[in-house]
Amino acid sequence: MKKLFIIFSLSALVTAPGCKKFLNEKPQTEISANEFWKSEDDIKTGLAAMYDGLQDCFNNDYVLWGDARTDEVWRNQYGVDDHVMNALSATSSGTNWSNFYETINRANLAIKYIPIIKNTYQTGLDQKVVNNYLAQAYATRSFAYFWIVRLWGAAPLWLSPYEEIKEEPFKERTSADIILDTIYNDLQKAAILSDPKSGSVFEVTTGAIYSMLMDVSMWKKDYTSALNWFNKLEALKKYKIEPTATWKNLFIDPASTSESIWSLNWDWTVDGGASLSSLIGAGDTNSDFMVEDSVWNYFTSTTADIRGPQSIDFAVPQHDKFNKFYAPTGTKQIYPNHTQANILFPLYRLADIYLLRAEVANNLDDPINALKYLNIIHQRAGLPAYSDTTFPDKVSMENAILEERKLELYMEAKRWFDLVRTDKVVEVMDPYLKYRQELRLSPQIGFGDIRKILWPINRNVLNANPKLVQNPPY
Repeated sequence: MKKLFIIFSLSALVTAPGCKKFLNEKPQTEISANEFWKSEDDIKTGLAAMYDGLQDCFNNDYVLWGDARTDEVWRNQYGVDDHVMNALSATSSGTNWSNFYETINRANLAIKYIPIIKNTYQTGLDQKVVNNYLAQAYATRSFAYFWIVRLWGAAPLWLSPYEEIKEEPFKERTSADIILDTIYNDLQKAAILSDPKSGSVFEVTTGAIYSMLMDVSMWKKDYTSALNWFNKLEALKKYKIEPTATWKNLFIDPASTSESIWSLNWDWTVDGGASLSSLIGAGDTNSDFMVEDSVWNYFTSTTADIRGPQSIDFAVPQHDKFNKFYAPTGTKQIYPNHTQANILFPLYRLADIYLLRAEVANNLDDPINALKYLNIIHQRAGLPAYSDTTFPDKVSMENAILEERKLELYMEAKRWFDLVRTDKVVEVMDPYLKYRQELRLSPQIGFGDIRKILWPINRNVLNANPKLVQNPPY
């Protein structure tokens, strides 16, 4: 715990209001950064704190960011309108980016001090091992910024750790384009440093870095680069699609399947229960969200699709239990109490990448490969293959790929970003929102102001940093 203290306390400086007063109260267990970073064990502890930061990021907000604003879910009587009605405000859940910046600061500490350990304190460390540690830090920092920029756009850019109270703690927002370029450059650096033979599914590996590079390229609409990173991932010869019969392992035992590229580890005995579980099905209580009717109707009527009964609980009349992340418990699904819920969030898996590959092919006028990769996932779900005449043009093919992603990656925090990336937010969500507004006896304005694609910045974050400006029109 003493080793972890400096990691956690310094990382909080970036966003915590009143941090200078806090630092004047020096705990007996506090050690400075230059006293902490002395050995390989310290590197491992620092990286563990960095990964712990990612757990904090996704503990409660994973679904809010990726699914709650989409056509995948509706709210039940216990939820709020903020997300499903496009009614976000500066106090809505999910608007606070502080956990991302804590994780970024932990990564920045590692990036600064790992080379110092190698050059000063433990010169015998294998350079290849050191490089792989650095790759994880660069990639994790990039991953955190990628989520920030996709949700909020422009944001403060910290590329060195905040360690001293004499340093200026406030930064203005850097443009989204500059942040994206920084992410891409850092990921390229991480790809060079990474050891392809090292790491587990719960760590940033070379495969995870290539997947991120493809994802970032897709966001930038650079399909040629996306294809390049896909080819590098394939060249690793490490990943393959999980068989239909064991599809569920991707969410309950990702380490057992070679489709998993990167999953977030969770152990409730160490980390506590994942708060997300209370939103999508935990214990005997109702959840905040329920399955959108269009999804429910598709899965309950398309019985050949194996994903339906393994993603949502057909036996619950309220339609508010999502069983995707829970191990089967016989004829009746038993859900853990939310304080004991382990949810192993899949950050990247091969089905996600294959469907991006189909999207790349479609954009590069390659309908043969677009159909090939779409059918791999479609048929794995137990459905008949599409023919080469099913989708006569690029628009129909793109819609089919996005629909397959919606079903395959249901509740995996992908849908919102798919809609934004392909400029389909208003097209898809406008009719849903008009219908929901009608149910609420509200004016049917649909999606409304297109600037609301970006999230608002939380009021506490704005109050903590006087240099920040809120996203309009919030």
